[in-house]
Amino acid sequence: MKVLYILKQDLGETGQKLVDEHKKSAEVNIIDMRSNKNYDEIIDQVAASDKVITW
Repeated sequence: MKVLYILKQDLGETGQKLVDEHKKSAEVNIIDMRSNKNYDEIIDQVAASDKVITW
């Protein structure tokens, strides 16, 4: 399973725990929207992911 996290702010302790749990059973990619504005890449990763989580 591929999980994509799209961040609009820092994960904090709770968010990092979620990412760590997902990494145990899935391929996890993280996009930080504050620094990555390559929308073509973002859309490609969303389409290729099984689950997308925004934070």
